[in-house]
Amino acid sequence: MKLVNDNKLYKEKGCETFNEYIAMPELAFERSTAYAIMGVYEDFVESNLSETLDIEGIPYYKLNRIRQFKDEPIEKFEEWVLKARENSLSDLNAEIRIARGGGEEVYVPVKKSYSVICPKCGCQFEHVI
Repeated sequence: MKLVNDNKLYKEKGCETFNEYIAMPELAFERSTAYAIMGVYEDFVESNLSETLDIEGIPYYKLNRIRQFKDEPIEKFEEWVLKARENSLSDLNAEIRIARGGGEEVYVPVKKSYSVICPKCGCQFEHVI
């Protein structure tokens, strides 16, 4: 994708811009997804970090989230790679928030109540979800 953009290879497909190319039905990438993938490629492959770090099997969206720490000492960045490998995306995002000085978010479920009428007997009752 990065090579297509950098070398304007999208013109071979009849597209005038890279954004037009990634919107083609055969690709149908969101612009943010395409640029995230290219950023991961730049930061991990072109910089040779992928040869130093074991990133195989880590989804691009997790690698994209930890790219912001790539300039930290390699030992610290290795910890982020391990967190990306072992944590869910939401847990990884929580770790990033904490590292950036934010607080840990606490999930509080919101209960909703609906009045339901039985179609057979006409009784009304409250349904809470």
